Amino acid sequence: MRLTSLHFLRAMGAIFIVISHSHGVIRKRFESLEFTEYFWQVEQGYTKVFGALGVDLFLVLSGFFAFYTTWNRKQDAMDFLKKRIIRIYPIWWVGLACLLILSMVPGASANYSLYEVLNSILLNPIYIDGSIKPILEIGWTLHYIVFYYLAITLLISMKFQSIEILKILTIGFACLSIIGIFIDTTIPIIEVITNSRTLAFALGGWLAFIVIEKPIKWHARHTILALLIITGLVLAFILIDEWRLNAPTFLSRSSIAIAIVLLFVFQPTLKTFKYPNFFNLCGDASYSIYLFHMFPLMIMSGVWKRGILLPPDFLPPFITWFILIMLGVLSGVIAYLLFEKPIFAYLKNKFIK
Repeated sequence: MRLTSLHFLRAMGAIFIVISHSHGVIRKRFESLEFTEYFWQVEQGYTKVFGALGVDLFLVLSGFFAFYTTWNRKQDAMDFLKKRIIRIYPIWWVGLACLLILSMVPGASANYSLYEVLNSILLNPIYIDGSIKPILEIGWTLHYIVFYYLAITLLISMKFQSIEILKILTIGFACLSIIGIFIDTTIPIIEVITNSRTLAFALGGWLAFIVIEKPIKWHARHTILALLIITGLVLAFILIDEWRLNAPTFLSRSSIAIAIVLLFVFQPTLKTFKYPNFFNLCGDASYSIYLFHMFPLMIMSGVWKRGILLPPDFLPPFITWFILIMLGVLSGVIAYLLFEKPIFAYLKNKFIK
């Protein structure tokens, strides 16, 4: 059964990330744009929250659907892995190809080594400019997702049941996260697997368990409680710099995503609401939106830097921001329709039993 409310959250997670990055482009080019208000010059907690929430919705929902779509079903480990590989990698490679083509345009400042390109193709974590990321920087979360799916594949191959897999993953990720607190390493793969962000996947899996095995009988008081928790967590993220910058992401960010997913999966009105087709399409295209929204933003940043296509003085900055957001979302939807959807359908038919 398709959970339309969570499909809506997939769409919103992708859009939130576009909102955050679009604001980032304006901040980077505020002098060229002549945007004098402080809001357009400095990153704020209330703009950062969009990107943070979008990423953690992406991670939590990945954990949720990995279990929701396979719970207690007889499955082959290689089929599970192949399906995830053809979902993640082909469209990722299309994105990398687009980035490399852009880097060859005269005037482009990007310059990638063969080492960086090859590791990015494989999604093998490496340091680039002091951070663990591929050359298409938005793909840093895919390092965690690949690790997560490899761990599930290993446990499926060992014939564990879904609940056993979930328990082992939770304990394993918790132990790795604790280790990550006490070790200081510069080995990228160790930094990835010991990051508490992995717990977002496990929490998503437990949400799937609750939905399938222990559904909550939702009452009005649950809605009030959930809204109070979400509001409190969001305000803490926005207003308390120490919490936003230094608290474990599992506490400061994933907790917000978990509370929102709980609300949307159990609150009767949100659960059964007929969401507009626009959000259904964006939900389908959420991965492509996540990967491809940066291309129009990078292009606009480059032309603004050169004083080209600057918005007219009469256009309010918020309209410029909105146009950037729409360009980012549209590029992802187009990439989904042209590349992701047909490629996945073809490969699934060819390689999945």
